[in-house]
Parts: sequence; structure tokens; C-alpha cells
Amino acid sequence: MTRRPRALIALVAAIAALAAALLPTGLLAHDGRYAESGELLNALQVWSIDAPGLAIVIVVGGLYAWGYYRLRRDSPNFHFPRWHAWSFAAGWLVMLLGLMSPVDTYSDDLFWMHMIQHVMITMIVAPLMLLGAPATLALRAASPRVRTTYLVPILNSRLVRALTWPPSAIVIYIASVWSWHWPDAYDAAIASEAVHFVEHGVFLLGAVLLWWLVIGVDATKLRPHHVWRCALLVVAILQNIGLGLILINVGEPVYDTYATAAAVREWGPDALLDQRIGAGIMWVPGSMMFALAIIVTVYYWAEREGFKDRRNDTVRDMQIRVHGEVPTLGPRPGEQ
Repeated sequence: MTRRPRALIALVAAIAALAAALLPTGLLAHDGRYAESGELLNALQVWSIDAPGLAIVIVVGGLYAWGYYRLRRDSPNFHFPRWHAWSFAAGWLVMLLGLMSPVDTYSDDLFWMHMIQHVMITMIVAPLMLLGAPATLALRAASPRVRTTYLVPILNSRLVRALTWPPSAIVIYIASVWSWHWPDAYDAAIASEAVHFVEHGVFLLGAVLLWWLVIGVDATKLRPHHVWRCALLVVAILQNIGLGLILINVGEPVYDTYATAAAVREWGPDALLDQRIGAGIMWVPGSMMFALAIIVTVYYWAEREGFKDRRNDTVRDMQIRVHGEVPTLGPRPGEQ
């Protein structure tokens, strides 16, 4: 086994061991009972856990590490840059921070902290995970039977094609964001661990569909033109700004859970200010991530077009060297 796969597998094992060690202690809780003070030292000491989410992170991370090991062992000549693996590992580490750090514990009490958690999932975890090229890794690491029986048919299925059609992907992403910010749905997610888990899953799924089309790292058919990618990102920015402006300009708290929490606690901002801070986090950092993606997309678009121009110039130069001039199409037989 090479050193890199060992490192990835060791990282997954260390995460599992840490979770097992902390589960019996009082450090891990998600009911907000430790969120009694807004002092920085206390805040940094309060960690929580999302057991289903942690289990999924460990399982998926382990599968990726196993696939990476198999790829290095069975196809050492296949070009799969190491930065793919480290991007995926970084994305899963951010996911763990979002599910276990004080961000999660205080998300029950502060809307703006919950918004940070959502930004981490949709703007950081999803793109980093997809930069890991998981589909390419799965196709190369799987056995021929699994690849031909399951993976290829799934990736080429009508359902996947429908979900990854650019208009469908952006509609699903917008629906996932706006529906879960509806007051009743948002309050339900705070009140129920099961609903909260579903909320995070929907956010991640919607973000993955969008970023998969934008990033286009995996060697699949899901590679829209750069115009489509920029259009998707512009629409994502506009909906982000729209929802953020609504939450900033509304004259009263829209989420009963956070209004109640603000009335009970003796620290932190009031409910309306808390809501406006969270909306600002959605608006500014979220939109900045999309704007950065637009810049990168335009850059690679320009690079691609420049490569085409250089290739055409090279062909023209070769034609001049061989023929003395650029060949032109003469009239067809019978035409003058």
C-alpha cells in the first residue's frame, strides 16, 4: 500500500476512534443544554455530535479511501492526481466541523450560527467533495461487474440525466434552499433531530447537483458548456441575494425557535439582529463563493478558447510549410 492511501485510511480511522472516545462523555450533545454562555472560551469548548451524519461521513470517507487504494494498486498508470483525494478529505473534514464543532451546538440558539453551518455544507463541502472526482474514482476502482451492472447504468439513467439537466439542477437547488427557510420547516428542523438530518441531506444533494455541473471534474457526460455554468452561478447568486434581502428587511423575527431562544438566554444578539446577521452571512459569503466560481469558470473558458486558437494557428502554419500556402476549397465539378 502506498503512503497516500495509508494516510487517508488512517484519517478515517482516527475520526472513528475520536467519535468512539467522545460518545460516552458529556462533551457531545445537540440539545443546546451546554449553550449557556456566549463567552469565547466556553463556546470553543462546547462540541456536539450528529450521530447519523457522523456515521455517513465515516462510511463514505472509508469507501473513498478504499477506492483510492484500489486505484493506486490496480491501475498505477492511471492519471488521478493526489489533489483529488486531498480535496475530498478536506471537504469531509469541513463536514465534520460543521456537525461536531460549536457551530452545530449553537445552531439551536443562534440563527447566524445555523447559517454558517449551511454555508459550510453547500458552499465548501459540496465543491470540495466533487473536486475529489468521486464518480471517476468509483468507475475506475470498482470491479468490472459492479461497474457495468450498477455504476454505468445509474450514471446513464434517465433519472440522473433529468436531475443533472442544468435547468433542473438550479431549480432543485433553489427549491432546497427556499423551502427549508420557510418558517415552519426551519422550526421543525431545529425541534427534531430526524428533520434536521433530512434538512442537511437535502441541502447537500441540491448543492452537489449544482456544483457537479459547474465543476465538471469527473469524466462523465455531465459537462455543460461554460455559458451554462456561468448562467447557473448567476442565478444562484440572485436567489441568494433575494432570500438574504427578505430576511434582512423583514421587520420582525420569522423563526419562533430563535425568538424563544433570544428571550431565554442572557447573552448574544436579540432575535431580529440575529436573523439579520444570518441573512448577511447567506448574502455575502455565499454570494462570494459563487462569484469566485464564476471567475474561475471564465478563466478556464478563456484558456480553452485560447488553446483552440493556438491549435488552429499551428495547423495553419503546418499547411503553409507543406503546401506553400493555405489550401482553399475550389469550385465543385461542373461549377465555375
